[in-house]
Amino acid sequence: MKIGFLGFGEADSSICRGLHENGVTGMWGYDLILNVPEKKDKMLAKMAECGAAVAAGPEELAKDADIIITAIPSQFSVSTCESIVNYLEPKTIYLDVSTASPLDKQKICSMVEGKGARMVDGAMLGALLQYKHKVPMLLAGPAAQECKDMMEPLGMDMTVVEGKPGTATSIKFLRSVVAKGLMTLLFECLQAAQYFGVEDTIVDSLLETYGADFEKKINSYVTGTSIHAGRRQHEMENVLDMLKEANLPCEMTEACITWMKRIDEANIPARFPNEEVPKKWKDVLAGWGLNDKQ
Repeated sequence: MKIGFLGFGEADSSICRGLHENGVTGMWGYDLILNVPEKKDKMLAKMAECGAAVAAGPEELAKDADIIITAIPSQFSVSTCESIVNYLEPKTIYLDVSTASPLDKQKICSMVEGKGARMVDGAMLGALLQYKHKVPMLLAGPAAQECKDMMEPLGMDMTVVEGKPGTATSIKFLRSVVAKGLMTLLFECLQAAQYFGVEDTIVDSLLETYGADFEKKINSYVTGTSIHAGRRQHEMENVLDMLKEANLPCEMTEACITWMKRIDEANIPARFPNEEVPKKWKDVLAGWGLNDKQ
């Protein structure tokens, strides 16, 4: 089986790395960064570590592919599909696990099916760096069961949900109201705790309420959001559009977007050596300097 990865950011590379560690071969990858001279070598090294051969472009990536997995930032999902759709073969499954809106997923489905291939809407529901290819994933669309049957023997954790493409994404979006909202609540709380010098007291109180394991969530949410706030802002903007289209309350989602934008603009990674954000909340808090702007 040939597996293609269109885009090789955190999501695709984590899935590819996990499959590689599980002994899977026949994987190819392509990312536009390969066309950026100062970043090409780093990308080539990452692809080699993950066991992916390098495709020269979308056309080569699509050739003979059984499945193409793409996790492009949501605002580029449609244009990315446009770059490869003319090269897809009828047997190919195009699995889009991006956070593009349900409407965009349906548009992508129409494009792919218009060329005789099959599109599956995927939604990842866990920490990629932790789970890699085993990240829990929802699938929707006519070819969802076929995709599950193809990939689960390789160790992937997939659940088919009823509905057209976009259904899996809508489930993820509604879950994100809580998950991303909690991330930004922690930033608001910890920034204030830093200002008043009561960080340890606040976190100890949270652990007493939610259990000692909650500190792992705090570490993950603070570090991950420091790095990916911009991408998560775009995701929540798509969530907001979905809620507004349905004329549903969305005040918490709007607040989450405000905070994600603030965190992104703070450029927290730049405050640490080599832009490596620490993996523990206390170390991030000590160096992020958000209160410098107060």
